[in-house]
Amino acid sequence: MKFLHITDTHLGYHQYGLEERARDFFDVFEEAVELAIERKVDFVIHSGDFFHTSRPSNAVILQGIELVKRLNDAKIPVFAIAGNHDRGNRVKDVSPLHILKDLGLKLIEQGTVEYEGIHISGLKYLSKIAVRKLRTIRPILERFLENGKNSYFHILMLHQEFQPVFPDGLFISREIPEDFDYVGIGHFHEKQEPFKYSRGYVVYPGSTEFTAYSKNEDKVPKGVFFIEREKNRTEIEFVELKSRRPFIQYEFKEDEVDLIAERIKRDLEEIKDRRRKAPVLILNCEIDNLSLKELSTRLSKGGIVPDGENILYINFRLKRKETNKTSSVDISAKEIDIKKELRSLINDEELVDRVIEIIENARAIDSTDEFKKFLKENPELLDI
Repeated sequence: MKFLHITDTHLGYHQYGLEERARDFFDVFEEAVELAIERKVDFVIHSGDFFHTSRPSNAVILQGIELVKRLNDAKIPVFAIAGNHDRGNRVKDVSPLHILKDLGLKLIEQGTVEYEGIHISGLKYLSKIAVRKLRTIRPILERFLENGKNSYFHILMLHQEFQPVFPDGLFISREIPEDFDYVGIGHFHEKQEPFKYSRGYVVYPGSTEFTAYSKNEDKVPKGVFFIEREKNRTEIEFVELKSRRPFIQYEFKEDEVDLIAERIKRDLEEIKDRRRKAPVLILNCEIDNLSLKELSTRLSKGGIVPDGENILYINFRLKRKETNKTSSVDISAKEIDIKKELRSLINDEELVDRVIEIIENARAIDSTDEFKKFLKENPELLDI
């Protein structure tokens, strides 16, 4: 038995408002589909966030249809659960994944299905409010095991927050029964090394592309897991996806703008023959007197401009330099308090970090109009 585990493909995400970025999410998903066909897998599992939104455009729905149909034509079924992005955002709403059900996608919302002697269980994303009301999801998962008694191989798909990757998440040892052979988890975008869990494994493939760039996420490759089960032996192989767009990050101060422009040009020239796509630049700059507009102008004069060929996009992440040491300490204390207050109001660490990032950028920009322009050019800051 062979299968491919994919998750968090976020099909249709126009990151930075760019059509090219939306195409990137399709490209890596397509590469994963071709890998499944090439390796003649028996089936594919997808552990949530197939689409980036519960309201994908018609064009994005057609992309989803194309990918699932390609697998269906190769007689490879896809078993999937809905993640927080594509689960349907109202009580009476349904996931857009239902559209793909007649094309070979087997949507599991809460239950177990049997496929050629294998049992595949899934639980769609449950909000933190829903989890708090339930107190525990373990009884649900135990029912899945009852429905899959005497299974040759039992797979569980989840899209939830678990510790330690989510500090305030659920505990795997408390929530997940030990009798599953493979626990495939989505939602966390950084690929983790599979770890043994009783008789099976817990596996986080991570997202297939960057939805929000971070240093930690850039330390690990983007890809999918290929699993081969033979007798009582399970082989798990991570396969990196090569069609991902490169992201390159730089940190500098405003008096180093000219130096960083030269360095970027050198770096881009060095990787020119090795890359498939123009990179996105993440520029972390500590500024004192420069405005965002002035910084952008200085870099443009140094030849650092998004031209689609050498640079796709520049994402500025600005931090205002504190000139007074005492003031810096005071501000730091206030920031700690702000984060503490936000945590007491918002029970979502990712959202807290996103709000802090917006505050940091707001402090570094001189006018309302400039901040509006910044948000328009960086819509992912407001995309949770």
